[in-house]
Amino acid sequence: MTPNTAIFSGEICSRPRPRRPWSPWVWTVLGGLAIPLWATWPALSLKTHEIPALECLAIVFLVAWLASSPLERAVIPAESEPPSWQWWIPAAAFALAEAGSAGFFLLATRHIAAAEANLIVYLWPGIVVCLGAVLGIFHLKLRHIAGIALGFIGAAILIGGGELSLSFVGIGLALLAGLSWALYCVLRLKWRGATGPLLARGFGIATFLCAGLHLLLEPTVLPTLGAAAAAAAVGIVPTAIANVAWDEGFRKGDSQLLAVMAYATPLCSALLLTVLGLESLTWRLLIGAVAIVAAGVMSRTDA
Repeated sequence: MTPNTAIFSGEICSRPRPRRPWSPWVWTVLGGLAIPLWATWPALSLKTHEIPALECLAIVFLVAWLASSPLERAVIPAESEPPSWQWWIPAAAFALAEAGSAGFFLLATRHIAAAEANLIVYLWPGIVVCLGAVLGIFHLKLRHIAGIALGFIGAAILIGGGELSLSFVGIGLALLAGLSWALYCVLRLKWRGATGPLLARGFGIATFLCAGLHLLLEPTVLPTLGAAAAAAAVGIVPTAIANVAWDEGFRKGDSQLLAVMAYATPLCSALLLTVLGLESLTWRLLIGAVAIVAAGVMSRTDA
């Protein structure tokens, strides 16, 4: 009789083998999957413009709430349900990061161009690495700093092209959008306790938050079938699946490399828009791609 079988009442019953733990490399690959998934948001959002912003976010987070719970339970090893104090703080932080990042970005675009706001938001990977170094999570070398700078330059080449404004309100709001997500990422690196389906709970909090703000600030619009389907797709792909992959991979894989490779999100977005015929290939796309790939190579912790 093998160690994984037992005889009960004349029958051989197989005992399930414990799942073999994944290596940090596998978790890094899983976290990296979030980058192309996040990049689908701009293409999908083109179909949601008829829906008021906060109403759209409420729909997106509601769908993400429903979709992320089974995803988290499939990825996270079985664990006892933690006490409420152990999950509500990171869940609330995630809700504020998701809703705050999107909300501050939308407010920033009322004062500065969307491309400029998007570029400022993409300071968040550098903020993550810098805060991580201050807190002792990362050990930075010169090549890591060069990788952060090169990644931001690549993102600037991809996103930029327009004139920059000097609206301090718009710049400040865009910085808050990037800071919201950066602070959550650092919190997740420090918060190691069992949290259960944290993202699903966070999406639930974000749903009620955005729905309440929508009822206070916006008129309600009945979306068309196409717009509702697009909002649901945003909730499933770049929100639920991407964030579950990022949250687990970022904590258990090479978080420093993933932070720098997040600069590839606008690259993937531009490539997708090009494939869909919504954007053309330009020299900016090629140069930005080379810079971002070089940044990732420089930022490998085992180099």
